[in-house]
Amino acid sequence: MPPLPGVRPMRVPKPQNLNHVLGRLLAAVITPLLLGTLGLMALQTAQENRIAQTRLAALAQTLVQAVDAEFERGHAQLEVLGASQLVDTGDWQQLRQFAAKVTAKIPGSLIVLVGPDGQVLFNTVVPWGEALPNLWKLGAQSKEIVWEGRPLPLSSGNLSRQAFESGRAVYSDLYYGVQVHRPALSLSIPVQRNGQSRYALILSYPPGLLQDRFASAVNVPAIRAALVDRRGVVVATNGAAASRVADRAIDVGIQPGSPSGFYRTRSRDGTDLTGAYAVSPTNGFTVRVSQPHAGHVFPTRLTSLAWFLLLIAAMVVSVVLASLLSRRLARPLRELGEDVLAGRPPPPERDTGIAEIDLLAQALRDGARAEKQRVEEQMLRTVAQNQEALLRQADRQKDEFLATLAHELRNPLAPIRTAAELIRMRGPADPVVDRARAAIERQTLHLSRLVDDLLDVSRITLGRIHLRQEIVDLGEVATAAADSMHESVERAALVLEQDIADPPPFVRGDATRLTQCVVNLLNNAVKFTSAGGRVRVRVTQHDGVAVLEVQDTGVGVSPGNLDRIFDLFVQERHSGHGGNTGLGIGLALTRRLVELHGGTIRATSEGLGHGSTFRIELPAVPAPADVRPKADVPAGRTRAGSRVLVVDDNHDAADTLSELLGMSGFVVSVAHDGTSAVRAVQEQVPDAVLLDIGLPDIDGYEACRRIRADSALARQPLLVALTGWGQQSDQEAAMAAGFDAHMTKPVSPDAVIALLDERLRR
Repeated sequence: MPPLPGVRPMRVPKPQNLNHVLGRLLAAVITPLLLGTLGLMALQTAQENRIAQTRLAALAQTLVQAVDAEFERGHAQLEVLGASQLVDTGDWQQLRQFAAKVTAKIPGSLIVLVGPDGQVLFNTVVPWGEALPNLWKLGAQSKEIVWEGRPLPLSSGNLSRQAFESGRAVYSDLYYGVQVHRPALSLSIPVQRNGQSRYALILSYPPGLLQDRFASAVNVPAIRAALVDRRGVVVATNGAAASRVADRAIDVGIQPGSPSGFYRTRSRDGTDLTGAYAVSPTNGFTVRVSQPHAGHVFPTRLTSLAWFLLLIAAMVVSVVLASLLSRRLARPLRELGEDVLAGRPPPPERDTGIAEIDLLAQALRDGARAEKQRVEEQMLRTVAQNQEALLRQADRQKDEFLATLAHELRNPLAPIRTAAELIRMRGPADPVVDRARAAIERQTLHLSRLVDDLLDVSRITLGRIHLRQEIVDLGEVATAAADSMHESVERAALVLEQDIADPPPFVRGDATRLTQCVVNLLNNAVKFTSAGGRVRVRVTQHDGVAVLEVQDTGVGVSPGNLDRIFDLFVQERHSGHGGNTGLGIGLALTRRLVELHGGTIRATSEGLGHGSTFRIELPAVPAPADVRPKADVPAGRTRAGSRVLVVDDNHDAADTLSELLGMSGFVVSVAHDGTSAVRAVQEQVPDAVLLDIGLPDIDGYEACRRIRADSALARQPLLVALTGWGQQSDQEAAMAAGFDAHMTKPVSPDAVIALLDERLRR
């Protein structure tokens, strides 16, 4: 049929080949699939690289925290050793034993104590008594040794000197430990007292401890971890790393001062690595964590195989798999990131089964535990410091209380004793009054001795007692002690015998304290010996040892108490003597004083009812060659006309003492405060001033200084501090203020008069 006029025929498309259509269809399907897959793979590669960097950075930070925790643990152990009282006493052998217990918990470690000149005082791996080197001299030599083909310095770089001079903890780089014959790391801290470095402690331990930490924390074969010191030497690695201990680490271009970052490098075995690093803020060591680099745009290995499989399988399957894989990776990492931002460790029940992610989660948990442990240890240290401060404060308060108690007890005892002496001088010859007066004097003296013994025990316990070292005639000490006990012996109806060797032995020590020891022993013998008994003082010398024995026929000591009676507050209770045994201070005080003189004391007895013997042994010294009799003191002013000013805010004490001095021939005036005392000295110009310290306006020290500074006085009077403050520091303060003498209340009136007679005759 012919076409109609004016109508253009329709053009029919040319049929295409089936293969061509299928090819175009395949191209239409494969091209977007290929482009989409390539795009997805590129995005996945970038995401995997970011994930890897995040994982490696977190792992590096966790390992840095773990390494710092190891160093902090060692630092805390050294702090405990440095705070020990053994450092203050200089007992290095005992401190070494303490340190050895610490190193026993750290295999391969050792602790060294270094003096202020670099001399080693002890080393826990060197037997006590062996010669020890000077570390500062060794460190200055800068020697090296080749260990398994790697050079290492033989010194930690004068670590102890750095700690001593800087006053803070310092850490060494890796070096060869001479004592342990292998590589080692060291931490040194200064041992400070009153803000000054006195010694330095060094803790040295093998890098194997950190090696074990890395091996346990990084157990994924693909991840390599290494710890590098400040010199760029490898300190510890895990099993996957190509470097080993003491190798020179590969330079990865870390910027100075950068605390963390990422790097790309090629390892010693030729593997391209991508990694992260973190620098320890404690010691400047660097933790490097890396893994094989997966590529810039397209992934390799398993991911590349997945790429070909996805092309063959189908776009839907590839999209599903990619979506599932993406969600499986992204969700746990996002949750870990949220945990890190919230500051909480990831819970164990949320493990994904993906080794790297679970490893990262475990590393975060380990880091959280290490941080918690560090905080707890810091809290314990703070509590210990607070407790120590409280103990020091309590000790100071106790000392102040004892000193104040002694002062408050002595002040009323002074007028009591003076009043008893006035009764003797002015009272009628009444036997009852005489016995009452004698009882008052005895009990006043007894109470005064109790106060002195308590203070002496406190001072000796705290190591604050000072001994005057001089050559002492032990025979004279025994004689003086026996003379002072004469009245007590007669009152107890006893016989006191003296057996002093001729010539008597001499010892080096404090005559006053040695006399106090003998008086304590004699007083103890008198208390426990019945009327009619005998007390004997014997002084001899045998083989360079001076021996003083006090024997009695009293009640004796049971065998079980021969050693215990020298302990503080321990007493031997006897029938009939239960009310006369005292506080149990005298024998304890005697033993401590004898030991301070380098001697020993022991007690022997055949049992209860058979008496006892107390034996003191002291190192004898040669007799001095210039022992001469004392020259007579030339006569000077007499009592008659000598003016004495008594200053005391206790009116009873001032009035009784002034009345007694007046009866003894002195011209006496009284003042009750420091200002009045200074004015009275200016107006009356007395020959002597008996001046109390605790006055209501200005204290006795200030009054003394004002009197000494008064240039208008025709002559300076004799100034005597008469006070209830009797400690060594109080006596030193009196001398520093300008006093001529110091007397502790209650003082014997005879002693006051004797002092005035002696000083005013000069």
